[in-house]
Amino acid sequence: RKFAFGGHDDMNSSSNVHSTLGQDRRLRVDSNDNVPFVRREIAIGGRIWLVDTVDDQDALLAAAEGRAQFPFGLMLWESAIALSQELTARAPSLAAKSMLELGAGLGLSGVVAALLGAHVVQTDHDASALEACTRTAKLNGITGIGGQPGDWHDWRDDARYDLIIGADIAYDGADHAALLALFERNLAPGGLVLLADPGREMQSAFMGRAKAAGWAVTLSTRNVPDLKPARPGAEMTVAIIEIARVPA
Repeated sequence: RKFAFGGHDDMNSSSNVHSTLGQDRRLRVDSNDNVPFVRREIAIGGRIWLVDTVDDQDALLAAAEGRAQFPFGLMLWESAIALSQELTARAPSLAAKSMLELGAGLGLSGVVAALLGAHVVQTDHDASALEACTRTAKLNGITGIGGQPGDWHDWRDDARYDLIIGADIAYDGADHAALLALFERNLAPGGLVLLADPGREMQSAFMGRAKAAGWAVTLSTRNVPDLKPARPGAEMTVAIIEIARVPA
């Protein structure tokens, strides 16, 4: 299959993206389980990005049987594409900025940001996702990205970051309070939180809760092709949510 994704700051521009089945390549889910993946070539910001992603949800489900949480992060989601496009559109403002990526999954957005000059730390509660982040960086020739485990409900990082990013991380209402507490703890003065969400049920609730907590929240959208389209050329609208402290 081929998918078209916008380049640089023009959400309507497109180029081809190829998916290739890697029969001899596998992503580790646990120490004794692994699943086949496809290698996707994604055009963003005038270059091709390589990402190894699980496409077979049934195989991933079988490999993850018995785990407390399903490893959603080993799959490529439209929100990661949209967030990467948004970061590319903001390229001049990323140079030398510190960035924390939450729920990094395959790590595409953080890897894109690192190329644009950001000092990136990628986090995920899932060790297999952190391994996938390392793989994505290596595939694309990007070095210098930090990585560490991150449980939002038992958060240990006290560093301040100019940017906090996340793709598709606010889908569970049980995480909203922990995320907002993390923003308060880790966002540097004058910093920005940038999230991408595909319009999941809890998006409005999360935005409302952030506003109620005193944050300034701004919403825009980007359209990206549906990765599993019901019809040729189908697109998905992804929300880009900006969260910042209200100026005193």
